[in-house]
Amino acid sequence: MKNIYLFLLLISALLSGYNANSQNRQRFPILRERILKAKLYEIRLNLKLDQATFDRFRPVYIKYESEISEIDFRKMTKLMRVEADSLSVDEANQLIVNQLGSARRLIDLREKYYKEFRTIITPQQIIKLYQTEAEMRKKVTQELKRRLMDR
Repeated sequence: MKNIYLFLLLISALLSGYNANSQNRQRFPILRERILKAKLYEIRLNLKLDQATFDRFRPVYIKYESEISEIDFRKMTKLMRVEADSLSVDEANQLIVNQLGSARRLIDLREKYYKEFRTIITPQQIIKLYQTEAEMRKKVTQELKRRLMDR
């Protein structure tokens, strides 16, 4: 029951921060802090980190999360949602260049932080970290869709 309550708290914190992420990131520092705490809690559970390891992992993850949050993922997904025939050659080219730039930035950050994470946690735990982040994004997206349908 406690895990269900904490999971619901995590989802509500993430959902309430969804709009904050699409706006000015500096406007909601308390909310961003709550979301980060919820993420760290979920990651610690899924990776089964002891306190000493978590204490070393936490500052690195906070830096990683801060840098990842600077990437505009809308540029990456816009490419898949746009009607290609409605774009001019220049617009299509710019869309592709923007998407590649965002993807390159993500890969660069993953490589950089893989090296740092590797000094603290195992490669298996790093995979679990990425899986946990993906699961959290998926659950938030599903909850947002559900809430939009209920309107």
